Amino acid sequence: MIVARKIPSVFSSYFLRPCRKQQQHLSSRLVSHELNGLSPGFQSQPTETKDLSLNLHASSAPDTKMLRGTILDHSVDLLRARPGDKLDIPYQITVSESLQTFWHSAFFDNNRIHTSQPFCRQMGLQDRVVPFSLALFLASAMTHEDAAKVQVGFGKVSYIWPIFAGDTMSQAFTVTKMRNTSDGHHSIINFTCDLINQRGRLCMRADKALLFQFPLPESELSARVVEEEPVNRQLFRDHLLSKATTVLAENPSFSLADLKPGILILHTMHRSLTFSQSQQLASLARLTHERHFDSRKYDRTNEIFVPGGLVLGITMSATARDLHEILHEEIQSCAYVNNLHPENVVGAMSYVQDVDDNLPGDLEVASVVTLGFKSINARELAHVDIPAELFRPGIFAKEIENICKKSCPILSGKIVVAVERKILRQTRHRQVFLL
Repeated sequence: MIVARKIPSVFSSYFLRPCRKQQQHLSSRLVSHELNGLSPGFQSQPTETKDLSLNLHASSAPDTKMLRGTILDHSVDLLRARPGDKLDIPYQITVSESLQTFWHSAFFDNNRIHTSQPFCRQMGLQDRVVPFSLALFLASAMTHEDAAKVQVGFGKVSYIWPIFAGDTMSQAFTVTKMRNTSDGHHSIINFTCDLINQRGRLCMRADKALLFQFPLPESELSARVVEEEPVNRQLFRDHLLSKATTVLAENPSFSLADLKPGILILHTMHRSLTFSQSQQLASLARLTHERHFDSRKYDRTNEIFVPGGLVLGITMSATARDLHEILHEEIQSCAYVNNLHPENVVGAMSYVQDVDDNLPGDLEVASVVTLGFKSINARELAHVDIPAELFRPGIFAKEIENICKKSCPILSGKIVVAVERKILRQTRHRQVFLL
C-alpha cells in the first residue's frame, strides 16, 4: 500500500524560493505596473502553495471538443455568368521600380523605350515605359480563375496608353463569349481584360480565352458581345509616330537586322524560369491557382505550370535581340500549345509575313509570327525543314501539334506558344545618295 505524505516544510520553502529568472520576472512585472499607472508599492499576489501529495483517485480528463474546418471558395461562379457581365476586380497594384527591375532580370529587353529614361523624356514620356509583356501579364492575371484548367490564348491585345513606375493599376473583366468544347465535357469562356490606371485611363485591352472543366447549359450560351463604346487603340502608337522626323531622326537605331518578308529567323537566345521566379512573379500579379504553387500536390518537373503571361514574356524576350529596336507592338492572336514547366529552357523562331515601311522617318511595321519552343536549341533546327503552315495566322493549338507530328516530329510536344503580332520598330539609319 502506498501512503501519501506531505513534503516537509523545510523542503517546501526551498522549492518555493524564486530563482534568479523568477526574480527578474517579478521585477519586470513591478516595472510594467508602474508604467501602467499602478503604485510603486504594488505587490504581486502571493503564490498559492498547492498540495503536492499524490492523488491516486483523480478523475479522468473531460472529452476533447473536435472541430472540422471549412474551405472558403473565392472563385467566381461562371456557371451563372452571361455574355456582357462585367467583373470589377477590387485589388490594385502599384507598379514599382523594383517590379520593373525584377521583370528585366528575368526577361531580356534592350529596347530604349523600356530601358532608358533620357530617351523616353526626349520622346515626351515621363519615364521608362513598362514593357508590353509585363503590362499584358498584369492585365490578364485573374485572381479568381481557380476553376480554370488552362489558358487557351489571346485574341487582339492593344497597348493603348503607356504605363510608368508609380502608376496604380486596376482590372475589369467582361464576359464576351461562352461555348462548350466539341467533347461536351469542357467549356471555353472569352473575356475582355481592361487594365486601367489611377486616373481612369484605359492602358491595355486584351481578349483572353480560358478552358474550364465543366460544360455550360445550352440555354446559357449566346453570341459574342459587341463593344458598345469604340476605343481608339492607337493613341500610344500615334504619339510615337509623331516623333519619327524629330526625336527619332536625331536618335537613330542601331538595329543589326533588316527584316524581309518571307524569312524565318532562328533566335539563338535561350532562357528559362526557375520555380522561385515563376512563383514570385505569379504572386506579384496576385495569381492564386494551385498549379503555379503547390509542389506537394503537383510535381514541379512536369505538373507545375508556368503562368501563361510568363510563357509569352519569355518567348518574346527570346526574339528581342534580333527584332531590335521595338518601339510598340500589339498582338493579333496567340495560342498556347503545350504546357511549360519551371526550368524548361525556351527558345523561339519568327517568320516575317510582311513589312510596311510606308511610314515617316526610319520606322516600319513588321507582321511577325513567333513560335516559342522548349527543350530545343534553335541551332539544332538550322538544317530542319519547318512546315510553313505552322505560321498561318490564327492557327489553333490542335492544328499545330498535328502538323508537327506529321511533318516535323522534332517539334512535336515542344511548341509552347504561337503568337502573331505587329511590331513598330526603328530600322537602321538609311542614307539616301542622289547620283
